Amino acid sequence: MNPIHLILIGDELLSGARRDQHLQTLASDLAARGAKIAGCEVIRDEEREVEETLRRRLASGAILILTGGLGPTVDDLTREGIAAATGVPLRDEPALWDALVKRFERAGRRLSPSNRSQALVPTRGTYFPNHHGTAPGLVFEPSAYPDCRVVALPGPPRELNPMWRDQALPYLISTYSWPQPPLEILMRFAQMGESRIDEKMRPLLANHPEISLSSLIRLARVDVAIRLRADFPNAAELLREVARETRKGFEEYIYECVESFGPGDRRPRDLEEVIADLLRARGERLAVAESCTGGLIAKWVTDYSGSSDIFLGGIVSYHNDLKRDLLGVPETVLASEGAVSEATVHAMVEGVLKRAGADWGVAVSGVAGPTGGTPEKPVGMVWIAVGNRDRIETRCHEFPGDREMVREWSGVVALRMLWRRLVDSE
Repeated sequence: MNPIHLILIGDELLSGARRDQHLQTLASDLAARGAKIAGCEVIRDEEREVEETLRRRLASGAILILTGGLGPTVDDLTREGIAAATGVPLRDEPALWDALVKRFERAGRRLSPSNRSQALVPTRGTYFPNHHGTAPGLVFEPSAYPDCRVVALPGPPRELNPMWRDQALPYLISTYSWPQPPLEILMRFAQMGESRIDEKMRPLLANHPEISLSSLIRLARVDVAIRLRADFPNAAELLREVARETRKGFEEYIYECVESFGPGDRRPRDLEEVIADLLRARGERLAVAESCTGGLIAKWVTDYSGSSDIFLGGIVSYHNDLKRDLLGVPETVLASEGAVSEATVHAMVEGVLKRAGADWGVAVSGVAGPTGGTPEKPVGMVWIAVGNRDRIETRCHEFPGDREMVREWSGVVALRMLWRRLVDSE
């Protein structure tokens, strides 16, 4: 198996100014194809550091994937460091330079002399055109290390992700022979903690030590993947049995369960997509009324193409005057119960259903903090309402964490309530 090492390049990563967004993308795509990253390190964008790091990792059959440092500025020195370490010189590629000139001319911009570095490619290897930026991806083939590849990709995710999936990953798959990827079933949970999931699943896996389990934790959401070697006897049946028993114990919380047993398997959907598909199948539409979440739920729903089929819009009624004037929350309710109350969110759903002409409404109002809490209504207290014209359901929660966590918890729980109502009404 070829050792694969990921090297993340960027001073801003080490200073904390920017978060890494690449390890999960590259590692998950490789794992799905039977390969995996053996190690990952973060280094500064300095030519000598790039060169020394690569020299430690270069070996016959090794695959070194670098991200970042391919820009046109003086501090982007990745390509020079790779060239020095591998002994593969750089050359000017006229086709890349001509394409770059034409792109800038179409945009009415003038190329800087520093952009010339973005037309440099290895003399031994290949390159990937960048359809979303200016820096091409580079592949170095050092002659001193047979079957070794050094792959350099641009840092911005909007450039790296399509280049990786459309060009770099297919190149690696065609170049190397990796084992058949394991069979996998992914279960997605909302409003359920990892410890409770582990408590339920541990007995199910006790008799199947050959099944591996991994979790990806997001706030208020957990993804659990169970995997088994493709050549293991009855692998698919064993995984399905564990997944089936898991779903029995978490029927209210598992919104998606997807098998990855081969090419053509559908990708897992997020909670917002599951809700959109349910609404679309029913020919129904949603509207939201948000206070403490500040439009977060509307943002999540509209993150996906085609959401206009099922989403009419939202009202961010942060101030009480808008709750009253736009959503019709009675002044008496606001005065006696307050904005963070069952009566208020109930009236907010009624109001947004009426104003938008929607089939379903969601409303959220709470104390996100860190200020504004009282003994009666502490920071983290949030009222949520979900319903249609037949019935509106309300619940109160006290969510942990800072302002961002309270808002995200509120949005996820509100969507889970809507998902359950849609499923239960089928």
